[in-house]
Amino acid sequence: MKKSRKKIRKKLWDICKTLIRQRDKNICQKCGKYVEGSNCHTSHVIPVSFSLRLAYDIVNLKILCSYHHLRWWHKNPLDATAWFKKKFPLRYKYLQKRKREIQKLGSVKTYELEEWLKEFKDGQG
Repeated sequence: MKKSRKKIRKKLWDICKTLIRQRDKNICQKCGKYVEGSNCHTSHVIPVSFSLRLAYDIVNLKILCSYHHLRWWHKNPLDATAWFKKKFPLRYKYLQKRKREIQKLGSVKTYELEEWLKEFKDGQG
């Protein structure tokens, strides 16, 4: 039986949040404070609205405290981008390249989401 697209996306997002929290050790990448619970936000560099092809790419994700996510990252996109580029130059370069590649591709199909979920699960097992 096929899973609904919404359920697949939720499972992908849950896996990504876990991976990013492990990678960033629940440390806000802006202020360096340990964060947990509702103060620990998994934040996209390039927004989901650009393409689902980057929504679940762990290079496109970071941990921020709620303050820096909501009151800095989203309110100061030019400053935030400059900060990200300086702090993570290789990730920034990768994301710029992926953006160009993605513009040539169509929308994400459900079977692709299913493949990504399987890859994530296989990688964790």
